[in-house]
Amino acid sequence: MQVSAIINDVIRMTQAARRLGRAIQNVAGTPVHDACGLNPKELILLRAAESGSAFPHELSDRTDTAAPLVTRAIDRLVELGYVERRPDTVDRRRVALVVTDAGARASADGWTAMREVLAHAFGDVPAGTIARLAQDMDALSRAVEEKDVSSPDTATDGAAEAASDGADRDGADRDGADRDGADRDGAGSQGVSA
Repeated sequence: MQVSAIINDVIRMTQAARRLGRAIQNVAGTPVHDACGLNPKELILLRAAESGSAFPHELSDRTDTAAPLVTRAIDRLVELGYVERRPDTVDRRRVALVVTDAGARASADGWTAMREVLAHAFGDVPAGTIARLAQDMDALSRAVEEKDVSSPDTATDGAAEAASDGADRDGADRDGADRDGADRDGAGSQGVSA
């Protein structure tokens, strides 16, 4: 497969994953909020904290969420009484997060609503398709994480190949349409961020 085709496919895949994530948050937002008072991202962080005493940086790592967003979400979870901050018993400079009983109930209610929304949204998808896709996405992520892509030769060759193929930075062809036919200002043309 040519490097330019790989680049375009990676961009399309990344954009599709972002669109899917936004779509799920949009359709799940109201039912989840009605069930537990949280948005889907806050619910995911609350679930991650349920695994026992957790630290903010661990939640950031587990959920692949930027630290400032985790901090704001934790503040909100504390404000709602779903999480408590407690000094770490080993290192008093660190603060552990502990889910309260109210937080556990909110998490259970929120995930019930989330499951219902996802069952409705993906109910017609053939069995195994989502699991295979998730498995493939995990394998691709691991492959990229394990590669040393810092080599200047790799970056230069890929950029030259993409430029010669007529693709610009956001994966759109020079005529302004993505490979799937969407306009650049459509929902899927966010581009790939580092």
